[in-house]
Amino acid sequence: MHFDMLPLIVKLAGFLLAILPLMIDNLRTGRATNGNNLILLLGGLAMLVLDRAVGWSDRSLLASGGWIIAGGAVLLVVHRMIGVPSGVAKTLIALLPWFAMGSYLVVVTAGLLITALIGFVTRRDAPVVPPLMVAGVFILAV
Repeated sequence: MHFDMLPLIVKLAGFLLAILPLMIDNLRTGRATNGNNLILLLGGLAMLVLDRAVGWSDRSLLASGGWIIAGGAVLLVVHRMIGVPSGVAKTLIALLPWFAMGSYLVVVTAGLLITALIGFVTRRDAPVVPPLMVAGVFILAV
């Protein structure tokens, strides 16, 4: 096993473990609950600290914190302006610690486009978490 791949494997495994309860709940009930969003958010924050503590990442925690706070503020404003369901907004905020800005925008754009396509084809509301998870796994694996 190549040890240079270890940070990527750990981050991908952590992401899957953190988002799995949210995805299962979203598929079963069609909602994204606060508790499962909190698990995803805390898992992302723990992964940020682990990356920095072990030396896998050179991103500073201050810059990451600024990104998370600014991104959360923007998402809350967008939530109020266009009426995004609150569970979706909380899930998008919970994804902030997992990705850098460019990767985050790709994950959210791809996930929401896939959700819209599924909703258009099936003519009913589509769960948003599975497409976001697929896009996130793809970005983390690449």
